[in-house]
Amino acid sequence: MLKSLIQKYLNLPITENISPSLMKTFGVFGMINFPLLYILGASLLSEKPIALYLRLIGFIFCLFLALFDFWPKKLKRYQEFYWFMAITYSLPFFGTYMFIVNNASLAWQVKITVGIFWLVLITNWAQFLIILPLGMILAFLTFSFISGPIHLEMNNMWGDLLNCGWAIVIASIFARRKELTQKEKQQSLKMQAGAIAHEMRTPLSAIDAIAGGLKLHLPTLIHTQKMVQEKDQSIPRIHKNALQSLSEAPDELKVISRSAFTVVDMLLTNLKEDVPENTSEKCSILQCVETSLDEYSLRDSDKKLISVEIKDDFKFYGNSLMIKHVLFNLLKNALHYLKAANKGKITIWTETGSKVNRLYFEDTGKGIPKDYLPHIFNQFFTRTAFGSGVGLAFCKMVMTKLGGDITCESVEGDYTRFILTFPTLTEDKLP
Repeated sequence: MLKSLIQKYLNLPITENISPSLMKTFGVFGMINFPLLYILGASLLSEKPIALYLRLIGFIFCLFLALFDFWPKKLKRYQEFYWFMAITYSLPFFGTYMFIVNNASLAWQVKITVGIFWLVLITNWAQFLIILPLGMILAFLTFSFISGPIHLEMNNMWGDLLNCGWAIVIASIFARRKELTQKEKQQSLKMQAGAIAHEMRTPLSAIDAIAGGLKLHLPTLIHTQKMVQEKDQSIPRIHKNALQSLSEAPDELKVISRSAFTVVDMLLTNLKEDVPENTSEKCSILQCVETSLDEYSLRDSDKKLISVEIKDDFKFYGNSLMIKHVLFNLLKNALHYLKAANKGKITIWTETGSKVNRLYFEDTGKGIPKDYLPHIFNQFFTRTAFGSGVGLAFCKMVMTKLGGDITCESVEGDYTRFILTFPTLTEDKLP
C-alpha cells in the first residue's frame, strides 16, 4: 500500500533494480561476511558478545536470499518485501547498532561508511533515501528499548564523522548521476526505435498498395499468358508452377505487409511508458484471445501450431487493446522459438478462481535457460538479435497496471509457460 502510494504520487522508483541475481549475490556475500568478521572481530578487536546474536540474524537473512531459487512459489511474491527487510537490517540497522554498542569507535565509523557505500551500489536513489534513515532510526530505537539512553563519546569524532558523511554524499551524487545517464540512454533508444518504426510505415504502405494492384491485374495477365502459350509455341514459355507462384504472390505480399504493420504497431505500443487509464473497460479473456489470433496475420502453417483450450471464459477490467498487444508479444516470441527449435506447439488455456483468474500461454519450443529466466521482464534485456528487450517489459507493465501480474516458468529444451494473472471481477466492486 505504502509502495503504491509513493510510486503514484511522488513517482519514486521504489522497486527498480531488484533482481533475483542481485538478491542471491548479496546473500552469498552476507553469509561469508557476517561469520568471518565476527571471528576476526572477536580475536582482534574484542567484539561485544551481542555481536554474535546480531550477526546470526544477519546470516539467516542472507541465507534465505542466497537460497532464493528454492523458495516456494507462494513465497516468491514477497521477494521485494523480504529484500528490503534484509538489506535494511544487514546494512544501516546492523552498522548503526554496532556503532552505538562500540561507543562510536573509529573502526565502526569505517565499517558503517563501507556499509553505506554498499547500500549506494545495490539500491537506487529512492530506495537509498528510504532505507538508510529507516535502518538508522530503528537501530537507535532498538538500542534505547533494550539498553536505555544512548551515551556516545563524540568529542574527538566530529571531524571523522564529517569526512564519512561527505564521502556518502559524493557516492550518492555519483550513484544518482549514473541512474540518470542510464535513463537517458534508454530514452534515446526508445526515440530511435520509435522513429525507425514510423519511417517503416511509408515503404510498407507502398508494398501494400503494389500488392493490391498486382492482385487486381495479375490474374488477367497470367490468364492471357496461358492462352497465348497454348496457341503459339514460339513465344517464351513460363512453367505452370511459376505461373501458380505468380498468382499467389499478391496474397503473399499482403500477408507480409500486414505482418510487418503488426510488428511496427507492436513496437510503438511496447515503447509506451504508461497504460492509458481512461480506456479501461469490462473485457472477456476469450474475446481478447480470439481477436489477437485473428489480427496477428498468422500463416496457415502457424495456425496449425496453436491450440486454444479455453473452457471457462472470465471477465476482467482493463484495456483490451493493451491485452491484445501483450498476446501479440507472446505470439511473436513463441512462434520464433518454435521455428528455431523446429518442434513444438502453442497451447492457451484458462483457470478460474475465487480471488484471481489466470490465462496460461505455453509453447513447447526451445525453452529459456535458467540463468536468463529471472531477467526476461527487464527492459532492454534480450538474449538474441531477434528481440529488442521491450516486449516482455511492456507485458509486465500492462498486467501490473490492471492489478494483476505476468510470470514465467520454463525448462530449457522443453517448454516455456507464461501465466497472466487477473483479479476477479465482481459486479458490486469494480477496480
